[in-house]
Amino acid sequence: RRYECALEIPDSLVSHVIGHQGRGLKQAHNLSGSRLAAFAVGLAGNEGRRFVTIRGTDQQIGEALVVIGKRIAKRRVRAPRKQKTGNSAPNVAAPAPTP
Repeated sequence: RRYECALEIPDSLVSHVIGHQGRGLKQAHNLSGSRLAAFAVGLAGNEGRRFVTIRGTDQQIGEALVVIGKRIAKRRVRAPRKQKTGNSAPNVAAPAPTP
């Protein structure tokens, strides 16, 4: 028996779930055998809702959800870069004297 599941994805995670050129969705499809599609509803400017639908058996949908969950968990949160100071020399301790 086939089912359909729709996930609402926050804007901050859409790129992680879909991936570059849809690779995230293709990965979930290849590993689960389910059919996935991403779409946006009611986008006026930057407002709206983004969804990913998964179609397949209950097992295929479960496997696709695991893949999507792992992609979200692996997303990289970049820390802001530290500003360089005028001193470009690394902080190195002087060697200890040998006896």
